[in-house]
Amino acid sequence: MHKSYAIFAKFIETCKDFADYLVDEAGNVRRRGIVPKLSDLKEIAFIMTAKALSIDSENYLFSKLAEYKSSFSDKIFLLH
Repeated sequence: MHKSYAIFAKFIETCKDFADYLVDEAGNVRRRGIVPKLSDLKEIAFIMTAKALSIDSENYLFSKLAEYKSSFSDKIFLLH
């Protein structure tokens, strides 16, 4: 299980480095309107993590990461 969170952490850092000035401090692409519950960068990092682990189901990915709920600052696990 540690492997899946470690992969996610590496991808989120890579996304932050790559998106440098394109996103705001919350990790969202700058736009007007409602702020999403899950930041754009985290969503991209979750997709990359799922692909790296050969996971096809979003629910399965969240179940693998469920034991790390305290590591995430937002309430993304309430979405599923």
